[in-house]
Amino acid sequence: MCLRPDYFFDRLSSVPLSALSGARLLLLDADNTLSPWRSPAPDPDAAAWVAAAKARGFALCIASNSDPARLAPLAEALGIPFLPRAGKPLPFALRRFLRAQGLRPRDCALLGDQLLTDVLAARLAGLRAVLLRPLDPSREFVGTRLNRLLERFLLRLLRLR
Repeated sequence: MCLRPDYFFDRLSSVPLSALSGARLLLLDADNTLSPWRSPAPDPDAAAWVAAAKARGFALCIASNSDPARLAPLAEALGIPFLPRAGKPLPFALRRFLRAQGLRPRDCALLGDQLLTDVLAARLAGLRAVLLRPLDPSREFVGTRLNRLLERFLLRLLRLR
C-alpha cells in the first residue's frame, strides 16, 4: 500500500483544476481543508476554488468523519452535498457512496490534509489522492495532533516536506 499522494499542494486554492482532469467527482475533506477545524464557514480561498471547480463541471462532495450537524452549515455555504461519518481511512463508506452515484473509483479524487486518513482512504478506495497542508494546524482535534507526529516522519520518508 503506497501512502504517496498523486499530488501535494499547500492549500486547496493552490490545486490547479487541470491536475484533476478526467475526474468527475471531487471528494473534499472538511476540517483544515475547506475550513479551519470545527468552523461552520468555509475558508474564503477554498470557497472560491469550490466555485471554480463547479463552474468547470466537477461534481463535488464533502467527505468527512464529522457528524451531520457539523457538516451541514459548511455544505450549505458551499452549495455541495456531504457524506458524514465517512469512516476514513476505511474505504467502505466512500465505495458505497461512489456505487450509489454510479461512479468508478478511477473517476474520482479525494483531497484532504491528512496522510493517514485522507490519502490512505483514497488509496484503499482506489481514488486519486491529493494531499494538502492543513489550513491551521494549531487548531485540531487531539487525535489529529497525535497523527501529525507520525505523519511528519512519513512525509520525510516520502520526501514531501
